[in-house]
Amino acid sequence: MLIETERLILRTWEDRDRAPYAKFLSDPIARKYFRSVIDAETASRWIDGYIDELATTGFGWRAVERKSDGALIGDAGIGMVDEPSRAVMHGAPQVEAGWTIGRDYWGHGYATEAAMACLHHAWTHHGLKEVVAAAHRDNLASHRVMDKIGMHRDPAGDFLDPRFAEGHWLRPHVLYRISNPGLTNCDRTLN
Repeated sequence: MLIETERLILRTWEDRDRAPYAKFLSDPIARKYFRSVIDAETASRWIDGYIDELATTGFGWRAVERKSDGALIGDAGIGMVDEPSRAVMHGAPQVEAGWTIGRDYWGHGYATEAAMACLHHAWTHHGLKEVVAAAHRDNLASHRVMDKIGMHRDPAGDFLDPRFAEGHWLRPHVLYRISNPGLTNCDRTLN
C-alpha cells in the first residue's frame, strides 16, 4: 500500500533503492546518533527484512521517494519496538515511529512530512491507540520532528539504550509519545 503526501510517496522497497539507501547508511554524519555506519551488504539485508515485514504485518519501514524526481530520499514508517528497547521503555506501547532522511535532503521538512503520513496511516489503517518515538538525548533534529508532528516528551519514559555498553555516550535516550487524536480519553485507557 502506498502512502502519499504532497511531495512524497512512501512505498515498499525496490531493487533500485539498494545503492542509494546504502549510501545514506554509510554516511558517518547522518549516522552520528546511531550505533554505526552500515555497509552495503547489511543495508541490502535490511531492505529484504523491511519488504518481508511490510508484507506480513503492514508495519515497518517504507522507502521514501520524492515525487518531483523519483529520488529515494530515505525511509520512514511505524514498526514494532525491538525487544531490548521494549524491556527498558516501561509502559510504552509496542509500536514506534521512525525515519531516516539522507543528508543531501535535510532541511526541507521531508522527515516531518513522512512522519505525519506514517502516523495518519497508523491511526486510520491500524487503529493504534498510541505510538512512541525515541532518539538520543542530543539528537535535536529528531526531537524537533517529534515536536512538529505533535508528539510530547515523556521524561518519565527516558531510558538508557541497552544496545550500548554501560557509560557509552550514545546510551541516554529520550521518549516521545502521541495518542490517536480520533480516540476519546476513555478509549485510550481501555487497552
